[in-house]
Amino acid sequence: MKSEIITINVAQTAKTMSFLAALISSLIAVIGIVSLAAGVETTIAFSYIISITVNSNGGKLFLFLCLPVLTFAATYISVAIFCIAYNFVAKKTGGIAFQTKLQ
Repeated sequence: MKSEIITINVAQTAKTMSFLAALISSLIAVIGIVSLAAGVETTIAFSYIISITVNSNGGKLFLFLCLPVLTFAATYISVAIFCIAYNFVAKKTGGIAFQTKLQ
């Protein structure tokens, strides 16, 4: 059966992808906080849409704690822009077509 994606729900897609990115970011933040507590010298920077770099241990801890929220916001904006652009282009080109097989 041939199907075609002609529109993508912007809010739902952006929210879902953002939660996934924040979940992964939370795991990375936990590893970073444990490493920081163990005395491992780490360099931390958030470089997605904006760039944030810190050098002090207090700043590193704060950035690790804020990392999931920053990742959620940046991913939401990026995915929403992509979905809006896709919906606009799909109106002109017909969207992505794919074929499925019933089993």
